[in-house]
Amino acid sequence: MDANLFYGIFYTVAVVAVCAAWFHRCGRADRSREVRAFAKRTLRYAVPGFVLGLVLLTSDLGTPPAGLVAITACCGLLLYAAGWALVVADDNSLVLVNLTGRALLLADPRLAHFYALPAPQDHPPTALPPVFPRTCYVVEAAVAELGAKAGRTDLFMVDAVTTKDLGNAGLLVRRLVRLHAAGEG
Repeated sequence: MDANLFYGIFYTVAVVAVCAAWFHRCGRADRSREVRAFAKRTLRYAVPGFVLGLVLLTSDLGTPPAGLVAITACCGLLLYAAGWALVVADDNSLVLVNLTGRALLLADPRLAHFYALPAPQDHPPTALPPVFPRTCYVVEAAVAELGAKAGRTDLFMVDAVTTKDLGNAGLLVRRLVRLHAAGEG
């Protein structure tokens, strides 16, 4: 096999593998709501690598090695991906998770009235959900009691007085009541 062909295949596979690993780690950062920090760390290394690669590729030093072309292309792809991740990341947005077992239609504009909050399971859970940053849960009264005893402030209950039952369509919610930790009032 020709050495240039072998190195070309090797560097192509290496660039694809690095980009795939980056997207996998970006997905993990998205689940932990830390995409901005991950993208900034990537840019810290990708920008100088891309600029240095372009400088070396456009200089009159002779034929550039295939490895330099691959590293420059990889840094360029990471720069592009991290730039878009930085633009579209919304790490500070509040996420509401419905754990009531019924679909919730939020009617108050402050609760994003255009957004239906589906129930991810058929039956409401009986244990407290895990704590995640900037994530709040809408729970049933039994879980709310457990949360109040545990001092959780990330739990909401549906206000039964202002809620309208729509049958199979779910509940039309006009107000959510936030639980407060014991002693907060």
